[in-house]
Amino acid sequence: MSTIPIELPSDLLDFVEAKVGDGRFASASAYLVALVDAAQKNRSAIETALIEGIESGPAEEWTSQEWQAIRNRVARRHEQG
Repeated sequence: MSTIPIELPSDLLDFVEAKVGDGRFASASAYLVALVDAAQKNRSAIETALIEGIESGPAEEWTSQEWQAIRNRVARRHEQG
């Protein structure tokens, strides 16, 4: 495995040390590896969704009912806070 030196501001270093301190990770290195791995998986999921969208065919204009449903969903999330 390769290594890279990184510098963190003290508040971020405290955060990483807290994550290690709570026992979920064996070291700061293990925590950072988990973060990079999660970011890579997230990117893969986003890329997959984008490709599926592209391959689904030509875009269709949304109806006023579909727009209203989106507005309602956003309003509900905002109310839940």
